[in-house]
Amino acid sequence: MSSDSSKKRKPKVIRTDGAAPDGKRSKADAEQDVKYYSEETEVDLRDPGKDYELYKETCEELQRLMAEIQDLKSKGSKDSVRRDLLEYCASEVLAHNKTLKWEN
Repeated sequence: MSSDSSKKRKPKVIRTDGAAPDGKRSKADAEQDVKYYSEETEVDLRDPGKDYELYKETCEELQRLMAEIQDLKSKGSKDSVRRDLLEYCASEVLAHNKTLKWEN
Protein backbone atom coordinates (compact mmCIF):
# COMPACT_ATOMS: atom_id res chain seq x y z
CA MET A 1 0.00 0.00 0.00
CA SER A 2 1.33 3.37 -0.84
CA SER A 3 0.96 6.41 1.34
CA ASP A 4 -0.51 8.35 -1.61
CA SER A 5 -3.69 6.27 -1.66
CA SER A 6 -4.42 6.96 2.02
CA LYS A 7 -4.12 10.71 1.48
CA LYS A 8 -6.57 10.92 -1.41
CA ARG A 9 -9.54 13.17 -0.78
CA LYS A 10 -13.07 12.01 -1.24
CA PRO A 11 -14.94 13.65 -4.10
CA LYS A 12 -17.30 16.47 -3.16
CA VAL A 13 -20.98 15.56 -3.19
CA ILE A 14 -23.19 18.04 -4.99
CA ARG A 15 -26.67 18.27 -3.52
CA THR A 16 -29.50 18.61 -5.98
CA ASP A 17 -32.42 18.50 -3.56
CA GLY A 18 -32.89 22.27 -3.56
CA ALA A 19 -30.87 22.90 -0.40
CA ALA A 20 -28.30 25.65 -0.29
CA PRO A 21 -25.00 24.40 -1.75
CA ASP A 22 -22.98 25.54 1.27
CA GLY A 23 -25.00 23.36 3.63
CA LYS A 24 -26.67 26.28 5.39
CA ARG A 25 -30.36 26.20 5.98
CA SER A 26 -32.64 29.03 5.08
CA LYS A 27 -34.71 30.81 7.72
CA ALA A 28 -37.89 29.20 6.39
CA ASP A 29 -36.39 25.71 6.83
CA ALA A 30 -35.37 26.51 10.39
CA GLU A 31 -38.83 27.82 11.27
CA GLN A 32 -40.45 24.62 10.06
CA ASP A 33 -38.38 22.56 12.51
CA VAL A 34 -39.34 24.63 15.56
CA LYS A 35 -41.47 22.76 18.04
CA TYR A 36 -43.46 24.83 20.49
CA TYR A 37 -43.64 24.00 24.19
CA SER A 38 -46.88 24.78 25.93
CA GLU A 39 -46.68 24.69 29.70
CA GLU A 40 -50.47 25.00 29.97
CA THR A 41 -50.93 21.86 27.87
CA GLU A 42 -48.49 19.93 30.05
CA VAL A 43 -50.23 21.10 33.22
CA ASP A 44 -53.59 19.97 31.86
CA LEU A 45 -52.19 16.51 31.11
CA ARG A 46 -50.52 15.97 34.49
CA ASP A 47 -52.28 14.51 37.52
CA PRO A 48 -52.31 17.04 40.39
CA GLY A 49 -52.36 14.25 42.97
CA LYS A 50 -49.16 12.74 41.60
CA ASP A 51 -47.55 16.18 41.47
CA TYR A 52 -48.44 16.75 45.12
CA GLU A 53 -47.04 13.36 46.15
CA LEU A 54 -43.80 14.03 44.24
CA TYR A 55 -43.53 17.46 45.88
CA LYS A 56 -44.18 16.02 49.35
CA GLU A 57 -41.68 13.15 48.93
CA THR A 58 -39.05 15.49 47.51
CA CYS A 59 -39.41 17.93 50.41
CA GLU A 60 -39.18 15.10 52.96
CA GLU A 61 -36.06 13.75 51.27
CA LEU A 62 -34.53 17.25 51.23
CA GLN A 63 -35.18 17.59 54.96
CA ARG A 64 -33.55 14.22 55.65
CA LEU A 65 -30.52 15.03 53.48
CA MET A 66 -30.03 18.47 55.02
CA ALA A 67 -30.19 16.95 58.53
CA GLU A 68 -27.66 14.31 57.49
CA ILE A 69 -25.34 16.96 56.04
CA GLN A 70 -25.59 19.02 59.22
CA ASP A 71 -24.83 15.93 61.33
CA LEU A 72 -21.82 15.00 59.21
CA LYS A 73 -20.43 18.54 59.34
CA SER A 74 -20.92 18.83 63.09
CA LYS A 75 -18.83 15.70 63.74
CA GLY A 76 -15.85 17.54 62.32
CA SER A 77 -13.86 14.52 61.18
CA LYS A 78 -12.25 14.85 57.76
CA ASP A 79 -11.97 11.21 56.72
CA SER A 80 -12.52 10.40 53.07
CA VAL A 81 -15.67 8.32 53.66
CA ARG A 82 -17.41 11.20 55.41
CA ARG A 83 -16.26 13.65 52.74
CA ASP A 84 -17.57 11.34 49.99
CA LEU A 85 -20.88 11.02 51.84
CA LEU A 86 -21.12 14.80 52.13
CA GLU A 87 -20.49 15.19 48.40
CA TYR A 88 -23.11 12.55 47.63
CA CYS A 89 -25.68 14.23 49.88
CA ALA A 90 -24.95 17.60 48.34
CA SER A 91 -25.44 16.24 44.82
CA GLU A 92 -28.72 14.62 45.88
CA VAL A 93 -29.90 17.94 47.32
CA LEU A 94 -29.13 19.62 44.00
CA ALA A 95 -31.04 16.94 42.11
CA HIS A 96 -34.07 17.37 44.39
CA ASN A 97 -33.93 21.14 43.93
CA LYS A 98 -34.03 20.59 40.16
CA THR A 99 -37.08 18.35 40.65
CA LEU A 100 -38.86 21.06 42.61
CA LYS A 101 -37.99 23.70 40.00
CA TRP A 102 -39.23 21.47 37.20
CA GLU A 103 -42.46 20.74 39.04
CA ASN A 104 -43.32 24.37 39.66
